[in-house]
Amino acid sequence: MNPSLTPDQTTALRKGNGIVQLDGDEPCVLISMPVFREMMGIGTDEEYQHSLLAIAEGIADVEAGRTRPVADFFSEFDKRHGITD
Repeated sequence: MNPSLTPDQTTALRKGNGIVQLDGDEPCVLISMPVFREMMGIGTDEEYQHSLLAIAEGIADVEAGRTRPVADFFSEFDKRHGITD
């Protein structure tokens, strides 16, 4: 599916600097791709490609068993930073 924006949505995006909250039965947020990429830290094509590579590397690590339980990580993290329950 490749939906098109209505003229009102396009105008609202311009006026809202790339972000618009749409009200209705299912409230949602409409965001332009440049604003989304900037928020996600992938503002440039190079950053975007780097992010895709990092995701692929993470998936490869999981598939190869190069992971550890998250509970172990948090336990070590909490000890290192003096965090107690």
